[in-house]
Amino acid sequence: MLTLLIGIIVVVGACYLGFVFYQRRTIKMATNVYENKRDLNKIPLDDEFALAKKLNLTGESQKKYDQLYNKYQHYKNQLLPSIDEGISAVKEDGKGINFIKTKNDWQHANQAIETANSELKEIQAGLAQLYDLNKQHHLALEELEKKYKRLREELLNKNKSFGPSIDALEKKLADIEGTFDEFTQLTKSGDPNSAEEVLTDLNSATSELESYMARIPKLNASLSTEFNAQISEIQAGYKQLKAKHYNFPNDQFAQTISSLHDQIKGSLKQLENLQIDVAAKTVEDVANSIDKLYDALDLELQSRSPVEKNTKVIGDYIAHVRRQNSDLALQLENLNKSYVLNHQEIENNHQYDQQIATIEKQYADQTKAIQEGTAVFSSINHAQQKMMKDLGQIESLQKDLFQSTVQLHQREKEARSSLAKFDLEMRNKKRRIDNRNLPGLADDYQDAFASVVREINHLDDAINQPQIDMDDISKQVIIIQSDMDTLDDRTNKLIDDATLAEQTIQYANRFVGSNPEIAAASKQAQRYFDQKYDYEKSLATISAALEKQSAGLFTKIRDDYFASKKRHRAKDSKNEAER
Repeated sequence: MLTLLIGIIVVVGACYLGFVFYQRRTIKMATNVYENKRDLNKIPLDDEFALAKKLNLTGESQKKYDQLYNKYQHYKNQLLPSIDEGISAVKEDGKGINFIKTKNDWQHANQAIETANSELKEIQAGLAQLYDLNKQHHLALEELEKKYKRLREELLNKNKSFGPSIDALEKKLADIEGTFDEFTQLTKSGDPNSAEEVLTDLNSATSELESYMARIPKLNASLSTEFNAQISEIQAGYKQLKAKHYNFPNDQFAQTISSLHDQIKGSLKQLENLQIDVAAKTVEDVANSIDKLYDALDLELQSRSPVEKNTKVIGDYIAHVRRQNSDLALQLENLNKSYVLNHQEIENNHQYDQQIATIEKQYADQTKAIQEGTAVFSSINHAQQKMMKDLGQIESLQKDLFQSTVQLHQREKEARSSLAKFDLEMRNKKRRIDNRNLPGLADDYQDAFASVVREINHLDDAINQPQIDMDDISKQVIIIQSDMDTLDDRTNKLIDDATLAEQTIQYANRFVGSNPEIAAASKQAQRYFDQKYDYEKSLATISAALEKQSAGLFTKIRDDYFASKKRHRAKDSKNEAER
């Protein structure tokens, strides 16, 4: 029972403490709301409205003032009382235990304060705008008045520089000054909002006028003075050049100049109507056309000197290439009697002749035009550059063709030297074989030897024809040389095999009486040697048997043979060098 009583006391105590904490928290919430509401009262809007009233506003500005004042009255008479009621509700809620209602009342009070604060800022910004516009407009009055005075003086003092635009510029300035009077009246009467709309239009028109006055003098100078002077200079230069027999491709000078005069006249009319952008584009087009006329005059003037210089050079060059081609034709004609010309040498020479003839015709037309005073030097200069290039290419091809024909004699000489060498080498091969006193030669070797002999005979026949084909002869020389190399290898092997077979059989005879296998191998090897002329097989048979008898025997015989052969070869080379 005592425990239960203590528990009840503890619970009641906790509830009491919680209620006390809740009341203190509610009081604090109400105090915070009240402090936020006090901050709203710090903004002295009553004083600001009093000052704005002294501006003597009218028109749209007065309407704006009335709207702001009505909004302020709504703030004072409705929003502030609503906030006070919210604060009272929060304080009253603190006496009870309805936590949810307390929180809702506190949130509503804070929301009302935020709404009021937002409206106050809007009102204050609106009033500030009225003050600022009024101040800005008074400053604008002074600045614009000075600006229009300066513009009027500039139009008066520099009226000639504006050319046909002066009347339109003065009218535009007068219209702007009329608008400025309206702006002045609105500003002084206290209607800054309406004045602001007029000021926007006034600034735009003034900026446009200033832009026109800045651009027109340069455009007018180009149209009234510079272009006419340049056109006169071009006409005089054109006349002088024509008198000196200069000509122009697709000559449109007269038509172009007439068109330029029309464009200039039209552009001056555009200035008169203040069509400045259109006039500026026309001026740009005229300037470009005049530049092209100057360039055309300068091109012909600069082209004459190189044309006069190159005319003689090209004439001499044509004569040189023509003479060289004739010499080459004569040489080809003579060569064609002794050699087959397989690479269209004669046809190429004829083609060069045609190309030279075309250049000669072009050159003749040019010199005739120069003599008759109808030459367009820029066109001739361009053509001469190509003629020089073409003549250079023809000359280079002639040299290549000449070198190829000159080589025919040397190639024939080399082929005849190769033929003599082949014949000598074949005789030496036959002598080497004959010196060995061999019982015979295998059919395949004799066929290979005979084939090379036939090839040499065919080469000898081809090279002694009245008209020889050096391409075919060169191919034959290459083939024979390859076959000669192969035959040389076979000849060396045949002699080596035969010599080694004889030496090995002789060495093996000492074992014939004591070794039946060597005796049989020796007999078989001799049969291959004497009857079948297969010296390679004869050597293989006896060397295998001898190696079987005693390893290394044949290797020594073979090494001794090749060492001796090497010594003899070195001795022969030394004797040959001494001779």
